[in-house]
Amino acid sequence: MNLPNPSNHESEIQVLGVRAISQPDYSWVVIDLSASVRYKLGHLPDPQRLYLDLPHTKISTRLMGQRLAFKDGLVEQIRMATDAGSVTRIVLDLRTAVSYLVSLLGDHKRLLVELRRPPGKTGPMGSVPIQVGARRALMEGLSTDGPDSVSTSPQGTSSSNADAPRTESSSGSHSSWEPENNGLRYAGTSPPRNVLVLGLKMGSSYDDNIFRNKQRAVGDVDFLFGPSLSLSREGSRLSLALNYQPQFRIYRKVAEQNAIDQTLGFDLTYRASPRASFRARGSAFYMTGIFQPSQEEGFFPGLGSPSRLNETLFTPTARQLRWSWRIDASYQPSARDWIDLFLASSTLDYKQQILNEGNLQNTKQNEAGLLYKHRLSLHTTVGIEYLYEDIRFGPDSQTLVHSAFFSYEQQVSPSVTLSAFGGPQFSRLHEVVILPLSTLTLRIPAFQTGLNWAVGGILTKQSRKTAFQLSAQHEVSDGGGLLGAVVSSSSRASVRRRLPGRWETIWSAGYADNSSLGSAVSRRAFQSLTAGAGLERALTEKLHFGLQYNFVRQRGTQVSPLFGSLDHDIWSIRFSYSFHAMALGR
Repeated sequence: MNLPNPSNHESEIQVLGVRAISQPDYSWVVIDLSASVRYKLGHLPDPQRLYLDLPHTKISTRLMGQRLAFKDGLVEQIRMATDAGSVTRIVLDLRTAVSYLVSLLGDHKRLLVELRRPPGKTGPMGSVPIQVGARRALMEGLSTDGPDSVSTSPQGTSSSNADAPRTESSSGSHSSWEPENNGLRYAGTSPPRNVLVLGLKMGSSYDDNIFRNKQRAVGDVDFLFGPSLSLSREGSRLSLALNYQPQFRIYRKVAEQNAIDQTLGFDLTYRASPRASFRARGSAFYMTGIFQPSQEEGFFPGLGSPSRLNETLFTPTARQLRWSWRIDASYQPSARDWIDLFLASSTLDYKQQILNEGNLQNTKQNEAGLLYKHRLSLHTTVGIEYLYEDIRFGPDSQTLVHSAFFSYEQQVSPSVTLSAFGGPQFSRLHEVVILPLSTLTLRIPAFQTGLNWAVGGILTKQSRKTAFQLSAQHEVSDGGGLLGAVVSSSSRASVRRRLPGRWETIWSAGYADNSSLGSAVSRRAFQSLTAGAGLERALTEKLHFGLQYNFVRQRGTQVSPLFGSLDHDIWSIRFSYSFHAMALGR
């Protein structure tokens, strides 16, 4: 299949951008060119894929080396490469056999690849035109979009080029705004898929307060060593990501602090049909201390924790087990609507710590919720959500929270996204107030109800060299092992920037205020300030180097100055090496 006469400047033709808009039954891929060009279209089965060969064409520098991955729809990913003969091949890896049509748009500088799922059972490939109404909607959307535009389907399928963010809507509580500890990622990047990676991490750090005790500040140097196993596998229906990292930490002087920290995370998705899917996630952290390796430090950034436990409160040194799981059932009744039902549970366990009144207490939080989203336009989505929480702190404190949220998401520009939520939270607290009276101790049951307004939002900017995120929230949450239920107000800013010479810099800062919901007798509060800075560099394709500094200052109100109040600085240097990567196929 060929175009009419090519441009007189064939040798200067560039691929400027690639965009995709996906729905369960059809997808569009638009290829932006600097001039018209002849092309050859081909199809290869097992696995299913389409390819276009563009002679005398090169890929623009900002698209060079990019692989555009998509979460949903008929297109799994798009790959591009140019051979020695100046022929650029664009490959569309498909999830299933499709009907297709390739045509020209406007001034012949855009190629449109239209894909449709054949009716009934999957049939053979064929050149079948797409519905007129759907095509007209696409033309209207393209009339205002340039080569750098981004369009996003309601279920979170990203439509991106090299300078646009890959946005994935994560189902779950506050799914329209809440980050999942995914870390900052540049536009156009995504975790590797269909691969098993075995790695090794080692490093050293200096901690000026290893006991997290303001009155007993002891500094020491530790040495860290640990293997890691990361797995990513995506199929037409089943996808799995797994990360396991045991780490040995040995201190130079204080041997009683030596420990083996372990982290485990998994994310399993099953697509029962184009409109229905199920997702199960889990994580476990068995560790001592504050700044420990998290899932985002694995070889697969983006494999986050489903936990909604409060991470703005910092406990004194104590061996802890933090684990959580979450199950989502999602259904898309139409192209613009999406429903998600979920169950979740999180636990913070200090079984190996002697627990006293006013000291660390185990925390357990159970959740259930229902979320509905509606896409108003290609760039705007609104939603409503009901959330039920059962927060238990120690043996005597329980708080039930009912929340109703309204959410709003906006793709402000190809590189900027904004999401916000807000709504009322009704809480009912049951606790036991202890009153010491000379030789007697009175235990008085206390009940308290309250209405709190929860608000929050996230502003994200992603480009090829900079990733920036600013977030803030105010809501009822758990007390992180220090308090029962709290009203938590926090804000955080993070930026990641690519520098010359394969260097990257990371900066972050945050502030949080956590005030207990308890009665006036037991009301307590903590304020914390955090900051961090780091440098990273890829020494080779497999070896990475990192240098980092982190700071925490936390103060408590109406609590013992020996408990929960701390100043903490840590400097660390790390090396990570992926010594074996095994491709698992498609």
